[in-house]
Amino acid sequence: MQISIRKISLNIIAALMFVVPSNVWAQNVSAHPDEPTLVRAAMCESIEKFEPINHAVVFSIDIGRLSCFTEFDPVPKQTVIYHQWYHRRVLISKKQLTINPPRWSTFSSMQLRETDKGPWRIDITDVNGNIFRTLRFSITD
Repeated sequence: MQISIRKISLNIIAALMFVVPSNVWAQNVSAHPDEPTLVRAAMCESIEKFEPINHAVVFSIDIGRLSCFTEFDPVPKQTVIYHQWYHRRVLISKKQLTINPPRWSTFSSMQLRETDKGPWRIDITDVNGNIFRTLRFSITD
């Protein structure tokens, strides 16, 4: 009997993985109801109508500009977050952004230079340095 129940449970989990969008599985769940919850984060070429356009993990230097998009839901109260841009483990830029209730999308951007080729990461943090998520990407020729 235990084997069949376990098999049924595994089948249910497998079915849910196909029905539920993949970004739902990647959500961060806030441990505190008074903190915002990051539901989506992406590196992209641009932002249009508050949506990331051409998101990827490898970008050509030729695009000229890169954006980090974040979406929080819920946002219980006005909160400051940061996008900390690192190139080869060196902090290059720390962008302070304010998010507001009840939900909020925001982004930061950076103009690309020839010297920006290589590995990057962005830590999306709260004011205390707690990381909501880290995005890794590369700039190539």
